[in-house]
Amino acid sequence: MIEQRQKIVALNLFLADLGLTGASFFLAYVLRASFEIEGSTVMPVGVYIWMLALILPIWAVLLPAFRVYSSRFLQLKDQLVQLSKAIGLAWVVMVAVLFLLNHEATSRLIALFTLVINYGVLVSYRLVLYALRGWNWTSLRHVAIIGEGPAAASFAQSIANHASWGLKPIGVFPEERAREIIESGGIDDLIFVVDRQRLDPLEELFLLCEELGITARIVLNLFPHSIAHMDFDKLDGFSLLTFSPTPSDESLLFVRRLMDVALSIIIGILTLPLIGATVLAIKLTSTGPVLFSQRRSGLHGRPFIMYKFRSMIDDAEQRRVELESINEMDGPVFKSSLDPRITPIGKILRRFSIDEVPQLYNVLKGDMSLVGPRPPLPQEVERYKRWQRRRLSMKPGMTCLWQITGRNQVGFDEWMRLDLKYIDNWSLLLDLKILIKTIPVVLLGKGAL
Repeated sequence: MIEQRQKIVALNLFLADLGLTGASFFLAYVLRASFEIEGSTVMPVGVYIWMLALILPIWAVLLPAFRVYSSRFLQLKDQLVQLSKAIGLAWVVMVAVLFLLNHEATSRLIALFTLVINYGVLVSYRLVLYALRGWNWTSLRHVAIIGEGPAAASFAQSIANHASWGLKPIGVFPEERAREIIESGGIDDLIFVVDRQRLDPLEELFLLCEELGITARIVLNLFPHSIAHMDFDKLDGFSLLTFSPTPSDESLLFVRRLMDVALSIIIGILTLPLIGATVLAIKLTSTGPVLFSQRRSGLHGRPFIMYKFRSMIDDAEQRRVELESINEMDGPVFKSSLDPRITPIGKILRRFSIDEVPQLYNVLKGDMSLVGPRPPLPQEVERYKRWQRRRLSMKPGMTCLWQITGRNQVGFDEWMRLDLKYIDNWSLLLDLKILIKTIPVVLLGKGAL
């Protein structure tokens, strides 16, 4: 219920932001139409409405990506910083799109006014929310917290910091006062912040809460976990306490999948001339197929076929064993700048990662994502240390932290740690940052062998 209240508040804020963004556009149009510029004519608002249809989806993606709607949204400083970052990037995207389109029904002044007004309105809206932070937007529930020590006090403070959730903490009480608090009335929720050893003795209190119609909750810090995220779920009547060491928010993962599909299609279309030139170059400079297919380990080690433009001679796989002495990477991975199997055109393809373009098909199929740990060979996985296998817990990707940090100049263990760092800190914003930083790395051929 608490999480649902957080989501309701966040959803209301998101919808309000989009509504205010739409209002900013129309206000910008009215402002532009209120004064004349020689040689410039303002057309009816319907002519420019396509700009609003472009703005709203950009805002709808970037604002959540910058965690503008996280549970800390009423912490004013954090909220304004994240909002400024999101709007700043949205401005850059809008300016780039308008420049590329150069649409005849474009008013750059209306776009500029919209961006400026929108930022001012969204900031002002948050200042109003902050001023009204004591106002309860949902029905108020009185909460008593049972427990002692820093954990109980910290939990109570967290509730007090988020008055908009509609939860009012009436105090933190020791276990011996729990029955008194329950029977005195006026309590909607009783939350236990206790060690797991104390749960059995509290059974009678849970039954009493049930008898009196009071909701009982437990803060579940029962089992040790340093990486995994703890979730509570239900399956056909069974209650499940889940510890997940990987991102588990299905809504964010769904958005990630939509981004993968949309961007793969766009990149595929934009690179069609490059793909055609690459196919022709491979055909003219060496014998063998244009595409190279190889069995790789995907999510949790499940095998799939990965595709690349062929950058080596046709029988390269059969000759790998005899080249171990020139391997320039530590660990189970083989990479060498002196590899005689690489064709002349293959060196160019590898340097600028052009050979990776066919993996867009793997992304569309769902075997890979645009961002994620690079997919290893099954024989490499067999030589992984135990801690390194966790990098397989997210879908492999075309680019990753390793790709933008130095690629083949990074040692194997550090490569693995970068992948685990990505998994532990994953967000849509992190994916966007990696994609953006990949562009100069690819164009400059940094770190490639």
